[in-house]
Amino acid sequence: MNVSPPSSSKKGTRRSFPAHRETILDILRYGQATPSFPVLRRMQLSDLVVARQNSEYRIGWTTLFGKAYAMVCQQMPELRELFVSYPRKHLYCHPHSVASISIHRPDDSGRERLIWGRWCNAESTSLIELQNQLDMFCKAPLAQAYREGLIMENRNALLRRFVWWWVMRCSGRKRAKHVGTFSISSLGGQGALNLHHPLITTTSLAFGQINSDHECDVSLICDHRVIDGVLAATALQRLERILNQEMTTELKSSLAQRVAA
Repeated sequence: MNVSPPSSSKKGTRRSFPAHRETILDILRYGQATPSFPVLRRMQLSDLVVARQNSEYRIGWTTLFGKAYAMVCQQMPELRELFVSYPRKHLYCHPHSVASISIHRPDDSGRERLIWGRWCNAESTSLIELQNQLDMFCKAPLAQAYREGLIMENRNALLRRFVWWWVMRCSGRKRAKHVGTFSISSLGGQGALNLHHPLITTTSLAFGQINSDHECDVSLICDHRVIDGVLAATALQRLERILNQEMTTELKSSLAQRVAA
């Protein structure tokens, strides 16, 4: 069978680089400068799966993992430390966790993009409140859900790069406040595991799909300037325990309160 060659008259198209992708370039710039490594653990989450299925409230896996890991970080101060390189190398420890959550969602015009929501003090916030905040990040108008990010995107390129340089290199407190002490970037809902991605926080958590045996692969990407593999493995071990105990107990408690009412 003869196949006609493609017409040479057809041309590709090009479009302006989207403004929101500038943030990705900024993250890549500083992510490339971070010496990172992943640690992987397969977790057995049967108790949590059952409690979540029986809960009246819809609590997403990102919320469960995010609060549980924030509790781990409260127990292990090293996970709240940030490497600061200027003017002299030091480690800054934030008093509480700030979680940066990667969210893929449409903007107000319907085009898909990434935004980043933040949870402050997730370890001391109820699962229901955290879930409400996450729902707002996912569904509210972009000007409400991502106000600071939009301001940053619309800044002059030189000013934006200076702000990134100052936050990432010079001020641990501002880096914790505006970037986070840890991040969550998961593709579990798409049946995939995001094993390694650019890292601009001290650690980044990702989890895969829960299988039929109630097991889940969880990866923790770490800044090697701050922590080593043994500490990361210990953090994942504690995370599994908290998911099956404290998070399960909170889910059961909310159900019991509803039944009593």
